[in-house]
Amino acid sequence: MRILVFAPNYLPATRYGGPVRSAHGLARGLVTEGHEVTVLTTDVDGPGRLEVPLDRAVEIDGVSVRYCPIRTPKRLYYSPDMARLIDEMMPDTDAVHINGLFLWPGPRIARAARRQGVPVVISPRGMLMPEMVAGKSRLVKTAWIALQERDTLRTARAIHATSEGEAEGLRTSGRDLAPVVVVPNGVEGPGQALTAEEIAEVWGDVPEGRRVAFLARLDWTKGIDLAIEAVRAHPDAVLRIAGHDQIGLRAELEPRLRRDNGSSAGAFLGPLDGARKWAFLAGADLLLAPSVRESFGMAVAEALAVGTPALVTPGVGAKDLVAEVDPGLVVPREAGALNGALSTFLTDPARRSAAGGKARTIMAERYDWRAIAARMAALYSGEAV
Repeated sequence: MRILVFAPNYLPATRYGGPVRSAHGLARGLVTEGHEVTVLTTDVDGPGRLEVPLDRAVEIDGVSVRYCPIRTPKRLYYSPDMARLIDEMMPDTDAVHINGLFLWPGPRIARAARRQGVPVVISPRGMLMPEMVAGKSRLVKTAWIALQERDTLRTARAIHATSEGEAEGLRTSGRDLAPVVVVPNGVEGPGQALTAEEIAEVWGDVPEGRRVAFLARLDWTKGIDLAIEAVRAHPDAVLRIAGHDQIGLRAELEPRLRRDNGSSAGAFLGPLDGARKWAFLAGADLLLAPSVRESFGMAVAEALAVGTPALVTPGVGAKDLVAEVDPGLVVPREAGALNGALSTFLTDPARRSAAGGKARTIMAERYDWRAIAARMAALYSGEAV
C-alpha cells in the first residue's frame, strides 16, 4: 500500500515527545512490512523552525518525509505548501492516516481523501478525551469539532485509539462517529545492551534503590508537581527529571526539590534522547508517571521495555499493561498514594526485579513495532474494522 501520514510534528522535533516517537515508529514499521510511506509534516520546532529541506523529500529509515512551512494563522498549522502536496499526492494514495486534531491540515487532508475515495484512519492522540476537550479553550474546541472535525470523524474508516481508556472516552462523549479500534503503540528498545558506564553518566553517584525517573515535557498535566511532592516525602529517594521545559516551569519547580531539612530531592537533566534516554530509563529503579491523561504513555512503555517498573495513575492509557506487570504500580493520583507505592517498591528489590522481568517479556512479545504496523495496515485496508 501507498500510505500518506499526517503528523503535525516529526523527527528531529523530539521536544514533542511520545507522539513524534510513535509516529515514526509506526511509519518505519510499515516500511519494514513492505509498504510505501510518505509523512506530511511541518517544520515547527517549538518557538523556532527545523533546519530541514522544504523543497524535497527527506528519507528517514526508509520513510519519505515532506516538511512544510506554516503561515498565519500559525496556531492552526496553516500551510499552503502542504495543501499543494496533498492535492498532488492523493490520487496515488491507497490510505491516509491523520494524527491529532484541532489543526488545519487534518480536515483539509480528509476532504481531499473523500474526493478521491481514499480511506482515512484518524488517531486523536487523546485529544477527544472528555477532560481534554473540557479543559483549556473548551468552547473553541467544541466549535471546531462541530464545524471541522465532525465530518472527518463521521466519514473515517476507523478512529484509532491507543488504549481501552481512550476508546471508552470516545464512546462516553458520543464522539465514536466511526468504528473505534484499539491498537497500542509499539516500542523499539535501545538495540543493544547499555553499559554500566553509560548509566553512570546519567545517574552519577545516586545508589541503586533510590533512583526515580520522570520523563516528559514539564507540564502540570504530566504531574511533575505530584512526582516532586511524592519523592520529597521519601527521605532516600532521588528524582531525576528529563524533558523539555516548553512553558518555563523549571524555575518555579526547582525550589520544590529542596526538602525541609535542606537536602536535595533531585535535579533537572533537560531533554534526553537516544542512548542517554535509554540509559536514564534502564538505570532507574522506578519511572513515575502521574499524568492527568495520556492516551497511551510512550515513556511508560519505553521504561517497561528495558525492565524498569513504571508507577502510574489511572489517567495513563497504558495502566492496564502496567497493572498486568504488577497491580501495585497503578495508584490514585495523589501524593500520598504515590509516596506509599514509591516506598513499597524502592524497599523491595525482589518485587522490582520480578516486575521488571515480566515487563520486558510482555513488551518484547506484544509491542514490537513491526507487529503493530501489520495490525494498522489491516486497519487501513478495512480488514480489521
